[in-house]
Amino acid sequence: MAKFWAIRFPLRHLAAALAAFSFPAICPPALAELPDLIFADGFEVPCPGAAAGVTPGTGIALLLRGTVVTPTTAFVGEVLVQGDTITCVAASCAEQTGADTATIVETQGLIYPGLIDTHNTVLFDIFDENDWAPTQIYTNHNQWPNEPRYAALIDAKEYLNGETGPVSYGCEMDKYGELKALFAGTTSIMSYANPGNLSCYGSLARTIDQTPNDLGADYIQTAQLFPDKSAADGVCANFANGKTHAYVVDVGEGTDANALSEFSKLGTISTMPDCLYAPQTAISHGTGLGDANFTTMSAHSMSLVWTPHSDVALYGQTSNVPLALAKGINVSLGTSWSLTGSHNLLEELRFADQVDDASWGNVLSAYDLVQMVTIHAAKTLHLDATLGSIDVGKKADLTVVGGTCSDPWSMLIHSRPRDVRLVMVGGVPLYGDTSMQAAAPSSPGCEALNVCGAQKFACVAESGGTPTNKLGQTLTDIVGNLTTNLSDYDAMDLTQWKFSPITPLVDCP
Repeated sequence: MAKFWAIRFPLRHLAAALAAFSFPAICPPALAELPDLIFADGFEVPCPGAAAGVTPGTGIALLLRGTVVTPTTAFVGEVLVQGDTITCVAASCAEQTGADTATIVETQGLIYPGLIDTHNTVLFDIFDENDWAPTQIYTNHNQWPNEPRYAALIDAKEYLNGETGPVSYGCEMDKYGELKALFAGTTSIMSYANPGNLSCYGSLARTIDQTPNDLGADYIQTAQLFPDKSAADGVCANFANGKTHAYVVDVGEGTDANALSEFSKLGTISTMPDCLYAPQTAISHGTGLGDANFTTMSAHSMSLVWTPHSDVALYGQTSNVPLALAKGINVSLGTSWSLTGSHNLLEELRFADQVDDASWGNVLSAYDLVQMVTIHAAKTLHLDATLGSIDVGKKADLTVVGGTCSDPWSMLIHSRPRDVRLVMVGGVPLYGDTSMQAAAPSSPGCEALNVCGAQKFACVAESGGTPTNKLGQTLTDIVGNLTTNLSDYDAMDLTQWKFSPITPLVDCP
């Protein structure tokens, strides 16, 4: 059994960082009126339903029962999953073909769409703030990469990833980051993994910006560096020929004149002016964007990827999300990475909520925040016809959380990995409470683990694994390879800093 250990509470230096910045409280557009829930007032209302557990059926379908959070509505009901697809969402799916022979999963919890992280540099997620942390508040994204300790960390990452050394553990690094996400209910990750399109990216959470995303195609382009003219023209051409449906680019990451000028340059860098001002484009970070920038984004139906934890840690402020929402801009949430950002998307939700409370007077509701990691995230990636909500015909990416049910959106904001009762990707249960394990694949098998005192299972290995594709690796294999080889790297004494052990999979406050 792999060992999972606690680390310090991850909302680091929040009060001091938030004190450094403030934006006016600009209320977002009024939400559509939500349907009345059947629950009583008060947060401590238990979720209705039978005791959590699994009743095996004779068919291939799974029937989940619980409080369904679509995420725009909430009701006590059922979700029927056949193959990788949702085929029924209703108070009762009894009349749907296949329901009578389905394996019944009594969740006694809240059933959400699988969460979507729209910015996570996943190969760095074996590291955390103990390996490198900001030494000051920076004004531009070009400043902190020059620090010697950060450069040494880059060397360690590139060595393990096979970019500079004799070993190659990029698959393990990617899967470790995906597991950190999966344990917190995240089923799709904008990963920025390199090299691209390795077969091992096709396991666990969806590596959504890679071809092995189990969606049949990849229409997403990413850029963490500001594009040059050639790259910009290539993206514009891909917009025109339909090869790119979503382009996620880091712009305006910082607060100085150089960072603030990037948004305007985005309109002039291409041969055809303004072609990157398009519905396909999503701006990541956008720390210093202001009214005029958001007006342009709104006019061109562009999206914003909000990364508050990392932005506050690095630049002392974050995007003016209330202003963006007031302009009608679609906003999603990303963790960025576990060095300066959150260790998982649940943690990032809590941080975003605290930023809102401290700086904007609580203008963002829990409902708003949940949309940012579900349907609004899917819209950012132009995958809202496939992911992001619990609807018939969409992929069965689902996250079940235990808790109380009077406020389903607040419940998610307050949840932690130990509260995650079940995670399914493409209709396959991959992580959850041991009471749910009977719904998981029996072959090649799952592993038992303890997550902050809760007994869980994780189905990491896949059938068809080979030494090349590494799909057959267990959780123990992944952790062991990374732990041993990072320790071996440190033992070479190439730098004054040491980077082992790898960061824990789970934070236990």
